[in-house]
Amino acid sequence: MSEEQKFNLIDCSGISDVANNLIDKLTSGAGWIASRKTPAKIAVNTYIEDIQNSNYDPLTKAALISRAKKTIKEYCNQKDIVEVALASLQTEGRFEEVDDDWIAVFMDKARLISNKEVQKIWGKVLAAECEDNNIPRSLIYILAQMDREDAETFTILCSLAIRVEDEYQPVIMDKKFDEYKKWGLTFDKLVSLSALGLIEMDFGPFATGYEMENTKNIKTKIVVHYFDLKCEVNTKREKLPIGNVIFTKSGQALCRTISIEKKRWILGGVLFTLMEKR
Repeated sequence: MSEEQKFNLIDCSGISDVANNLIDKLTSGAGWIASRKTPAKIAVNTYIEDIQNSNYDPLTKAALISRAKKTIKEYCNQKDIVEVALASLQTEGRFEEVDDDWIAVFMDKARLISNKEVQKIWGKVLAAECEDNNIPRSLIYILAQMDREDAETFTILCSLAIRVEDEYQPVIMDKKFDEYKKWGLTFDKLVSLSALGLIEMDFGPFATGYEMENTKNIKTKIVVHYFDLKCEVNTKREKLPIGNVIFTKSGQALCRTISIEKKRWILGGVLFTLMEKR
């Protein structure tokens, strides 16, 4: 079989050098390959059809066909995630710096992700690792445990996040927590994110909360970014109190990776909270 005849489940016609580099990396790191044929055609015309036409007994055929369908389903999950990554790549990538072990773990977990919304997150994470090589492996294991509700909650939390220098943190004040319910945040949902390892929480009667600092500016002024908005917050201290929730290292990486829409109804609440707390 020639190289051109090897299967590949992704349409490679007119494919860019960047996309070829990603597929090459997936091949070397996880043994993953692709073809211009569709998964359904491959399944019907080769894998499952061969089993059906074999001399195996009916029970063995049933077991082999079940296994074949499972394998094809898992491969299709990986394919969908890789396609999201290909569409998300913004640079030439640094594929040679991506660790093969990272790729192997990622693709092994990705085969079980079938929810389309969650697949989008996985694809963007893969693209981010290929571009910047800064996604911790721990995030892969966290993503494998996330369900759709966790993904939606984390996305909302990121919509409440500000940036100081290169650090992103959400603005969540425990004394105003009831106000966040209208944005879809509840304590139980935050507990779930905390259990996953995406955030840390500091709630309770003796909670002191968390702070952010800006080392590049004068001590009494901290430059805060919220999407394309930039403002200077005057504070009596060197650090700016931001509330009772912070992102972990994995949470920071995921926040930088996923797509978040700026919502004006969130913007007002975030800035009002900051000004009141300074």
